[in-house]
Amino acid sequence: MKTEYDILIVGAGLVGLTTALCCAETGFSVGLMDRKAVTAGQDGRASALSASSLRLMENLGLDLSSDVQPIRDMLVTEGTPDSPWRLHFEGDGDGGDLGGLIENQKLKAALLSKVKATKAITITAPLMITEAVHDASGVNVVSNVGDFTAALLVAADGRESTLRRKAGINVQRFDYDACSLVTTIAHELPHDGLAWQRFLPGGPLAVLPLTEQRSQIVWSGPAAQIKAAEALDEADFLALLFEKMDGYLGQLQLTAPRVSWPLRLQVADQFTADRLALVGDAAHVIHPLAGQGLNLGLRDAAALADGLKAAKETGQDIGVAGLLDYESARNSDTRLMGATTHALANLYRINSPALGHARRLGLVLTNRSGIITSALRKEAAGETGSLPGLMRRRF
Repeated sequence: MKTEYDILIVGAGLVGLTTALCCAETGFSVGLMDRKAVTAGQDGRASALSASSLRLMENLGLDLSSDVQPIRDMLVTEGTPDSPWRLHFEGDGDGGDLGGLIENQKLKAALLSKVKATKAITITAPLMITEAVHDASGVNVVSNVGDFTAALLVAADGRESTLRRKAGINVQRFDYDACSLVTTIAHELPHDGLAWQRFLPGGPLAVLPLTEQRSQIVWSGPAAQIKAAEALDEADFLALLFEKMDGYLGQLQLTAPRVSWPLRLQVADQFTADRLALVGDAAHVIHPLAGQGLNLGLRDAAALADGLKAAKETGQDIGVAGLLDYESARNSDTRLMGATTHALANLYRINSPALGHARRLGLVLTNRSGIITSALRKEAAGETGSLPGLMRRRF
């Protein structure tokens, strides 16, 4: 006996859960699958949600107000926070226009709770998929717990996506020979909602505000340097971090383990195939220096729901017509963001006095241009381009 849905989603991470909610909100029945039991888990990372991503969560019925730290200001420097070599984005006073920071574990718990309360979504996990085939009428997924059919299969199964590989979709990949170290600190002085990114030789150090006078640290650089910092004992690591931050925020205390992972740029050659859509890391992985990786995935989810809704309203096959606009819109948007972060990452990997002077001058000139800073601020807030319906304001 086969279980039938409109849409099958494989992968119940942050993007997979959001995609399920977007599709259910649009009126579809959804089967959500994962090879592991779906829980909030233990994740010491946090994510920067753009203003449009926060609006998506609100439109899906999630109340994250107690868990999100609004970003009230953004600062990019090649020195201390008061350095003249700076690019500064001021918020509106409430912090809503620049987005906010939320710990991944809390975001996943909120998404999972909403998914479990949504009748149109059924979670099947853990399971092992042995076969996924499509024909003119739909997709058939065979697993160790039963067979499932749908009009569309969505791959939200991560950067090493099995579904992407089985569909024959190649990726363009660049390995940076660099890592990012992530941890959380409590600190003596208040952060006042300031998100600060300092460019150090080799890569950026981001200090991102969290609730309860804590901050997330994302330090990217050459793999050997980051691994050495990760291996330091706690006291030596905190002393090194204090030095890199020039004492900003005062005395520091670790409140989460240090975790590092290798950095890469990876974009799929195409985001769709026959009755298949890629979302999140299955479609794209970018450098974390702009903090836009998850936001790209959330926009995937909302844009896919737009295409499926349009196909349904015109009586067309959602597994075919629903993917037409998705492919063009998300592929171009992602490649632009990937190229931008790649260029910035490479710009700061080169240790040259002349290039360093040019970078600092560029920060100053950009900071003095109201037109450029306004455009960059809108980009950071996720308010550029044609926003999917679920990311727009509802009046």
